[in-house]
Amino acid sequence: MDKIGIKIIDIDEFKIKSVAQTLQRFIIEGDYSISTILKQIQDQDIISLDISKEEKMPEFTSVAEEFDELGVEYKLYKREKNNLWKESKIEDLNLYRVPKLLMLSISIVILGYFVMGVIGAFTITDLYHTKYGFDYIVSFVGAFVTSFIPLVGSIVAYISATELWQWSSLKASIYFFLYYTPIILYLLYFAYIFIKSYVEYYWYRYRYPEFNS
Repeated sequence: MDKIGIKIIDIDEFKIKSVAQTLQRFIIEGDYSISTILKQIQDQDIISLDISKEEKMPEFTSVAEEFDELGVEYKLYKREKNNLWKESKIEDLNLYRVPKLLMLSISIVILGYFVMGVIGAFTITDLYHTKYGFDYIVSFVGAFVTSFIPLVGSIVAYISATELWQWSSLKASIYFFLYYTPIILYLLYFAYIFIKSYVEYYWYRYRYPEFNS
């Protein structure tokens, strides 16, 4: 979890409480009581925020855009190695939700799923046309839809490949089921991130109930 600082320079008095409640969502390891945040805003102190890129946690970049729309003037700060604050622009704070490498790998997995769906469609087309006697165009359209239904498409493609193309069970399994491995790993990863963030967020509030007011 990264730490950034924010100083509210100018704000309409009717929006102070709303802004304080918004900032409260980003304070995990400090005093996040509304009264303390309100005082820091009024005194123009630097408010330390805990920023996480994990999915369960709120995204600060969208909040910054909201502040801009509301006409809230603020300055952002980056914590240096000597624990001093240095004024920074939001572009320099590296607050992107998803790392670029992770986004690239997810894109590759999605592309791979599409490619395997197309391969599965041709396999299933033969099953619908040859075994069940459907018109070829109807078979292809039906096969294309079937192949992109998770797991169902793989099972039907497996049956077609083993029955009509004489593929071995091992070869068909590798072609039509192995590509689920990275998908399952990503689902497990995001589930871990969600659970970790949830526990971290509420455990701190459980330990320090005096800050909940």
